[in-house]
Amino acid sequence: MSLETALQSGSATDPTANDGPLGPLPTLTRRQARIESRLTRNGPDLGCRAALGALGAWVGDDLHVGAAEILWRASGINRVGVTAQLAWPRLGTRLGVGIETPLAHAFVDRLLGFDRLDVESRTQVTPVEWGVWSYLLASVLDGLATRPGALGAFDLSLERVGPDPFDVGGLGPVATILWPLRLGRCAGTARLWLAESLAERWLGASAETLEAVEPSRLSGFATLASDWRAVAGEVTLSRGLARLRVGGVLPLSTRLRGEPRNPVGPVELVASDVGGRSWYDAEPRPQTGGSQLIVVSGRRRAPAPREKIALNPHETQPAAAPTVAASDIPVTLVVELGRVSLPLSRLADLKPGDVVELGRHSREPVELTSNGRLVARGELVAIDTELGVRVTSVLL
Repeated sequence: MSLETALQSGSATDPTANDGPLGPLPTLTRRQARIESRLTRNGPDLGCRAALGALGAWVGDDLHVGAAEILWRASGINRVGVTAQLAWPRLGTRLGVGIETPLAHAFVDRLLGFDRLDVESRTQVTPVEWGVWSYLLASVLDGLATRPGALGAFDLSLERVGPDPFDVGGLGPVATILWPLRLGRCAGTARLWLAESLAERWLGASAETLEAVEPSRLSGFATLASDWRAVAGEVTLSRGLARLRVGGVLPLSTRLRGEPRNPVGPVELVASDVGGRSWYDAEPRPQTGGSQLIVVSGRRRAPAPREKIALNPHETQPAAAPTVAASDIPVTLVVELGRVSLPLSRLADLKPGDVVELGRHSREPVELTSNGRLVARGELVAIDTELGVRVTSVLL
């Protein structure tokens, strides 16, 4: 066998035989190369330039949009902080939009006037922020729906906004179009996931001529709110809920003092979500019976603890503990003075010294909860120099 024949034989069986010094190069089909050429020629259009311009109108002129890039796979589906799924019934397809976590925070902070620490820019996006993004994207889509695009009207509908990855099932080969964004000091990427066939059809049409959508009044965000609990402390039931009885007196774990009808001491105004908990340190306003709180700190945030991962799946498991009835398991209950729903506009301005009014009368009972579930009600009573709770009703 000649050397030439051997080389030809080797190249036919070894896919890396003709690799260059950098290894195998990415390959494109003719169809993909044609789409990339059109994207380069048309610029970052696809109708998304108008949507990105609308976002800029909401947050200010310092939103900078870079040139679009296309990838021939569903790139970054599990790396974004906010995912929106859009339906396009007229074209019989779906689209996905992803905003990276730091950018998702930066947009919300800019809209609501928050000043987030840099170390918090990677924390999980909260349900409150998903609500803000839902409102924002719905407003952008409403504006786009009235303007013609390369494929006709942008009659898209917003199906969901949240942390769940975009479902590419049933779309066939999927492409990802990326736009680098910079908002102030924060840089990140916006992603659009769509079927390859739709990308080719879209880019092959004439360039869209949409103008940026004018933002609605920011007062619309005032209707979005989150629920906050006024936590006065905890009570521990070492023998479980089965021993919770009407008339029983339970000491509080905090330094709440004063008279039962006029408590004084530390209280936390808390909101919890899947990513962790946010809270303000507060204290009851004098002579209000605990129905009003004075905020004494700025907003604080703690991420939810992560479960430990077993590194050795073959590691010997500990012996099973003796079976114990669920009602006998030790439990810690949270004592709530009341709850309040705070609009986002109010949260943006909340600062030390402000007064928050709870949704309860001073003579109403406090509530004992477990993981947000109401377990019992009670009344504050004096225990020496501190306060405790006398159970008045059990709701098990």
